[in-house]
Amino acid sequence: MDDLPRAYVVDLRPPKKPCAECPWRLDVPIGHFPVEKFIDLAKTAFDQAHIIFSCHLSSEEAPTACAGFLERGAAHNLTVRLAYIYGRLQAADRTGGYALYKDYREMAVANGVPPEHPALAPCRGPD
Repeated sequence: MDDLPRAYVVDLRPPKKPCAECPWRLDVPIGHFPVEKFIDLAKTAFDQAHIIFSCHLSSEEAPTACAGFLERGAAHNLTVRLAYIYGRLQAADRTGGYALYKDYREMAVANGVPPEHPALAPCRGPD
């Protein structure tokens, strides 16, 4: 598996709910993660994106898909959609009862990314 792009080796057995510091949760204080991280990870929310937003608690060597991302930001992610189609990921409520941002753009803007930033232009909403 060393020759596969990282997006294809993400563990698709995510936590059952967003962690205590998950940036997708509305109750997590703003500013825990740098704005640059939200700009960089916008590429996970594009239509047909192949990179998966991984949980910040997982390691670079063994990334795990973020529960918040799967719940609110992955609808248009090609890798996630294929994982559902091929049975590598099961539909489930991963909110943990927490209120989450409705989509990546809303989360990124709330965390300091300017709404007009070019990285957010291709991000799809919850449609």
